[in-house]
Order: sequence, then C-alpha cells, then structure tokens
Amino acid sequence: MAQRAGRIIAAGETHEVEFSPGDPELNGRIDEAYRIKYARSPYLPPMVVSGPREATVEITPRKER
Repeated sequence: MAQRAGRIIAAGETHEVEFSPGDPELNGRIDEAYRIKYARSPYLPPMVVSGPREATVEITPRKER
C-alpha cells in the first residue's frame, strides 16, 4: 500500500495493479449490505468497524507508461 502499486493473481493470470484508498461513500454501502446479509451472524460487528473499513482499497489496472 505504501508504494500504491503491486501485483495480483486472479483467475490464473498475473496483473500489475494500483491501489488507492477506498471511497468512504462506498464503504457505507458495503457496511449496509453486510448488515442485511449477515444480520444474525456474531461475526457482523467486527466487519463494520473502523479497522476493516480502513483496510478497504480500490484496485485498478496499472496504467502503462
């Protein structure tokens, strides 16, 4: 995250990517979806607190230079 770039492997392919902080508005929508889907789960509370929210990142393909 400090370099804001990296490499991921998805579907058996390696991709050069960039990381950026998650969109705070999107985080709220994700939390709401978790609250609906996992309403009865004892694992819900730790999923919607600041720690996991701060770890949310956007991953985009790295632009070629």
